[in-house]
Amino acid sequence: MGRTSLIIKNTIKSFTLGKKLRDMYHRRNLTRKNAEKAFDLYYGGNPALDREKIIDDMLSEARKYSIGFDEYNMYHFERKSAAERRAYISDRERISYCERMNNMRNMILFDDKGKTYEIFKAYYHRDLLEVFGKESQEAFEAFVRKHPRFIVKPFDGACGIGIKIVDSQGKNVQEILQELLKEYANGFVVEELIAQSQEFARLHPQSVNTLRIPAINFGDRVVILPPILRVGRGEAVVDNGGSGGICCGIDIDTGVVYSAVDEAGNDYVKHPDTGVELIGFKVPRWEEAKDMVCELAQIIPDNHYTGWDLALTEGGWILQEANDRGGFMLMQITTGKGIRPKMDRIVQELGV
Repeated sequence: MGRTSLIIKNTIKSFTLGKKLRDMYHRRNLTRKNAEKAFDLYYGGNPALDREKIIDDMLSEARKYSIGFDEYNMYHFERKSAAERRAYISDRERISYCERMNNMRNMILFDDKGKTYEIFKAYYHRDLLEVFGKESQEAFEAFVRKHPRFIVKPFDGACGIGIKIVDSQGKNVQEILQELLKEYANGFVVEELIAQSQEFARLHPQSVNTLRIPAINFGDRVVILPPILRVGRGEAVVDNGGSGGICCGIDIDTGVVYSAVDEAGNDYVKHPDTGVELIGFKVPRWEEAKDMVCELAQIIPDNHYTGWDLALTEGGWILQEANDRGGFMLMQITTGKGIRPKMDRIVQELGV
């Protein structure tokens, strides 16, 4: 059920129907009422802004250039010139860039977490199991005996939604499986928990904090795009920006953090929960992380663009996840500028 539904979703994405559905969803949300809600959410506490003028501008950007109301805020369009704005790639437009750079037939290799694990298993350094129904019971029980505490992810999930940690100690394993099958109708994967390094744990111990390193495989070389350190907030077990996490821009040459922001448009110097200095934090074993990404990027040659998520353990870097449609948004909010000029040069050189 889970793999079949994912194949259907990918088939829809791959054809004109996918674009039509995205357009339909976008237009349905382009109402003044939604723009007003967004303004009040993002700018309501700023009396210096002209509410009606900003709302009109948000609607104009959304209709003409597909800039979402949240993106308008994240990119601080209220204080950017027209030329600066046009350098940004909206999240909707990002999909077309990814489709040009990557072979669409490879989507299932990245969207299906089990297939991703098969291909990149040497870089995971942990156990992972797909669960689709009661036929997985024996394998699930064996996994839980080995890893009583584990993390669960929806089979076809994204953005950290639906991810949670399960502690099976003192509980009936069959009952746990039944509950998870009800909760995750399309199936799920269970993973051995990552024991992150002390350097990363001190940033925010509740979540596994990761690097997102986007990379372009040109065939003769791999080029790394602006990398990001993602750090969790509060009690969240994930570091995704959509779950309130903080995104930190990293200098490619030195591995030092130069910016720290969240998807609500807030800037940080220190982590608000742990007090750890984010600006100036040097990512440990930075050159090793870059070398690993350059290796990973060449494993599927006809996929030119991938966002690689790495976690740091005491033994070194491991692959957490691979994203063949990895968002451009994090690169743009951490650098404070649009990535269109860079991406246009890349697709021109790739000849796509």
